[in-house]
Amino acid sequence: MNIFDDPQRLRRLAQEAVEYTDFNRRTLLKSVGGLLGGAALASSPILASAEEITPPAAGKKVRIGVPLTYGPFNQPWRRGCWQIVKAVLDAGGEVVTVRGEPTKPSEQSAERALLDRGIDALVMGIYSQESETAYIADEAHKRGIKTVGFTIPVKDSPAVMDDVWGTATTLGYFVQNYTGRQGTFAQTAEQRGYFTPFDMEVDMFELMCRYEPRMKVLPFIDGGQGTTDEISVGRKNMLSLLQAHPEPGSLAAFISWWWPFTLGAAQALKQMNRDDVPLFNHYLSTQFLEAWAAKQVPVVFSCDSPFPEIGRKTGELAVKLARGEDVPNVVYRIPVITKTPDQASEALAELKSWDEQAIALLKQYGG
Repeated sequence: MNIFDDPQRLRRLAQEAVEYTDFNRRTLLKSVGGLLGGAALASSPILASAEEITPPAAGKKVRIGVPLTYGPFNQPWRRGCWQIVKAVLDAGGEVVTVRGEPTKPSEQSAERALLDRGIDALVMGIYSQESETAYIADEAHKRGIKTVGFTIPVKDSPAVMDDVWGTATTLGYFVQNYTGRQGTFAQTAEQRGYFTPFDMEVDMFELMCRYEPRMKVLPFIDGGQGTTDEISVGRKNMLSLLQAHPEPGSLAAFISWWWPFTLGAAQALKQMNRDDVPLFNHYLSTQFLEAWAAKQVPVVFSCDSPFPEIGRKTGELAVKLARGEDVPNVVYRIPVITKTPDQASEALAELKSWDEQAIALLKQYGG
């Protein structure tokens, strides 16, 4: 099996998957419109697009609190934080940061610490969900500090998020079409409860396959937490999976919702001299794209969350809120990004440029 031999087919399948997701979203909105009526739908949060967010108007200098709680594998998060900081600076604001670890407790600790730093608005995210940080939002609002969600919803606040369900649907539909909706499938991500979007994507793929009589999804493979060597974890888990399914063709596909596990899985396939298991990936990094562009990993298709754009829009909202502009408490969403193997080199050049800029700027703020 050589997944690099037919780029036109992969491009076509990718386009079909994107169109399928977009069609279902538009159908849902049309149905909601019929139920709510045009006037109600026009003001409904379900229609909020990040394209509606405009740069903040000129005004007083404001201080924006930004927790930097990403680790060495969290390159997408770092790119988002880079654009948050850049958007605040471009608008004439001041950035206040607290460094932390990629865990919910560390993230919440950083957010609480920022409340005492004389800020006008607080960016909250990316791990803790609304119910877990409601007490922080309540305290911020008591102090007159505005809050905004970065990839997560925040109580009584606007937020900018990627389309998690859309991501799962897009990748899932591609997998189904690529494999002919038959075979045994396995998927992995960080442990349940650690990062909610992973849980949602895993469950969505299982749901999509539940009504396909010739598709069997194996129990979820737990990848642990983001503070470990996740490439090694991915390799170990894939070796165990291959030992349990030694026959060629016994696995139709392996879906990895986090790029380090994808690299680890590819290493295991090479170690076991297996070339019959196509890989599917979510989230891009320079390390992953270097391997993909060099055709060292048998990845058929990848999605990515547009973290730079999410960060940019989040930073703009934070400044608008801090300056007293009227911002509705809705969730603004940004569609998923898709890549096929023939696009890996171009994506790598773009990400390298972004990461160089992100590292150069964020190191001034402890990142």
